[in-house]
Amino acid sequence: MSLRKVPLIATIALIGLWGIAFTATHWPMSDPQQEVFFPHFDKVVHASIYAVLAIMALVAATTWNYRWSLLLAVTVAVALVGVGIFDELTQMLVAGRSADPLDLAADTLGAVLGVSLFGLTRSIRGPEPLSASDSSS
Repeated sequence: MSLRKVPLIATIALIGLWGIAFTATHWPMSDPQQEVFFPHFDKVVHASIYAVLAIMALVAATTWNYRWSLLLAVTVAVALVGVGIFDELTQMLVAGRSADPLDLAADTLGAVLGVSLFGLTRSIRGPEPLSASDSSS
């Protein structure tokens, strides 16, 4: 596979993951109070989904040659909070679903955890080597 295709594949994967998450959170529910494994299990699911989305968004951004930085981390986290707000508001249009501020809090926590995990793994790996075009400036 050509390395030129990696950014496109990462972006398609990000969009696909978001599509799956959006579909899952907008599927009509007959019993919204049903606890699957333990109380508030859905909050763990929300946080996990948004952590994965944050990591995938950062993978996609860095494959498009955006440098890892605090600005990129904050941008991704804020964008995902916006997606979480959109997700919660549009759930009000689905039978058996409602907007839940605790779901948004879980989404936000997940986005921050995902960004933090990505940043931590980047710092453990060490700085990236400069490319020829970066070293000439």
